[in-house]
Amino acid sequence: MVIVGAMSSTGRAKLVDENSAVSDSRVENVASMADASAETLIGESRGKDTRQRIVMAVWDVLADKGYAGLTVRLVGKKAGVSHAMIHYYFSSKDDLVLAVAEYARSYWIHPLEDRVFGVGSPAEKLESIIVWMAEPATREVMRVHRQLLTQSEWNEELRTAMAGEYERWRKDFVDLFRQLQEAELLTPETDVQLLGAAFSTISDSLVSKRALEPGLDSDAIMRETIRPFLRIPVKPTVGGDPAPDVPGRKSRGIA
Repeated sequence: MVIVGAMSSTGRAKLVDENSAVSDSRVENVASMADASAETLIGESRGKDTRQRIVMAVWDVLADKGYAGLTVRLVGKKAGVSHAMIHYYFSSKDDLVLAVAEYARSYWIHPLEDRVFGVGSPAEKLESIIVWMAEPATREVMRVHRQLLTQSEWNEELRTAMAGEYERWRKDFVDLFRQLQEAELLTPETDVQLLGAAFSTISDSLVSKRALEPGLDSDAIMRETIRPFLRIPVKPTVGGDPAPDVPGRKSRGIA
């Protein structure tokens, strides 16, 4: 029985060729899309690297020459980029300083949060934080930090940003003392909000004071400050070693 309209061998061959062409075209399109995505990712990565180099160069200039010595020319020279490239990422000198304020988290906010929200008992976390806070900060870190605080008096946007950083810093200490309270390691009626705010302020101030007075025993001062609120002895070591530095985090300690 012959089916009317059946495709000839030539027609079948033509259809196979057309289907192959469509498949090849689709493969080429997918490959092109993959190449474009890869190029986009590479471009974004390079962009982040360039921006990071610029921010780190601003940090170096602030540490070496202060805000008064901060110029786009000097930043470009240290970062190895052109003026145009800096203006591509940052519209003004103030934007450069704001980026440094954010970058500075890796020296104080992030290490604190690694300890507060990391592994270990609340007592071990407290001990780790006291030991870490008692370490002297580098002059480079202190210089940049002071430049940011000083300049915030004339830059409202920077002032708002720094206030936000300190609020985050304070809340982390409140969380630490809340953990101690939940573990029943604080005396009854202790206000963790006030204690966290007080200890965050005192410990931060001690870092600045010790930069001027290297012999200041900030470790002992911090322990004595919180001793009346603890139901456990404040010993040099509560248990275990201090929390290790997390890869990618910065250290406040002596370089």
